[in-house]
Amino acid sequence: MLLSDTHVPQDYLSKLKILRLCFEDDKNEKHTLPFEFLHKVPNLEHFRVQGCFGVKEIFPSQKLEVHDGIPASLNGLTLFELNELESIGLEHPWVSPYSEKLQLLNVIRCPRLEKLGCGAMSFINLKELWVKDCGRMEYLFTFETAKSLGQLETLIIKNCESIKEIARKEDEEDCDEITFTRLTTLRLCSLPRLQSFLSGKTTLQFSCLKKANVIDCPNMKTLSEGVLNAPRFLGIETSSEDSDSFLHNDLPEVASNRGEELIIYIQLFHIFFIC
Repeated sequence: MLLSDTHVPQDYLSKLKILRLCFEDDKNEKHTLPFEFLHKVPNLEHFRVQGCFGVKEIFPSQKLEVHDGIPASLNGLTLFELNELESIGLEHPWVSPYSEKLQLLNVIRCPRLEKLGCGAMSFINLKELWVKDCGRMEYLFTFETAKSLGQLETLIIKNCESIKEIARKEDEEDCDEITFTRLTTLRLCSLPRLQSFLSGKTTLQFSCLKKANVIDCPNMKTLSEGVLNAPRFLGIETSSEDSDSFLHNDLPEVASNRGEELIIYIQLFHIFFIC
């Protein structure tokens, strides 16, 4: 049914927690997402964008009036199979209020995406970060962004053939220490060019990490060229036998209840609901 159809109860929309957006419209000339429907789902928590033809950016550099409808409750973002995506746009100042609330970020099968964002981004509440099958991505974030990841618990990266480091030092005056206070799961798989977690002589601190899975990363020599401070660290596992289902599945599980998830397909500028 159409988004504007009066048969869609507003109380139903107001209860939605998870929304999946898909469209294959090859006439999409704006190269951005149609944000105009998000004001109808004010309690949305997880937004999954999948297989949207022609989308080159998620958040543009300039905020428009239509972006006022992005729900303040949004804390999860999944970008899946976006073949033309070149920029997420999390570094733009107007996006900061949303990036700071993110708890879950999945970026999977986005072959043209080179990094999560430029410069400093704030992920002060991010708990899980999954990146898979992003062939052009050379690094995930800068040192300045890494400093905001104090709440990060899970970091999993797989099949990103161009990644050389996880955090990149853009300025020699960047911080001399990066601390991951809550990180307990670190898995790096099939990253043939990966050399280290971060470059330079920076001190890398893992307060809670006990082990790391590093599988099929032949050029990785060390987690850090500087000091590694990990008081609970027991070592690195290199066997896939100890890895979890992420090595076989495309997306991590997202808990949902019936009636709280909606799939939207957009075709020829019409929006359809599948409940």
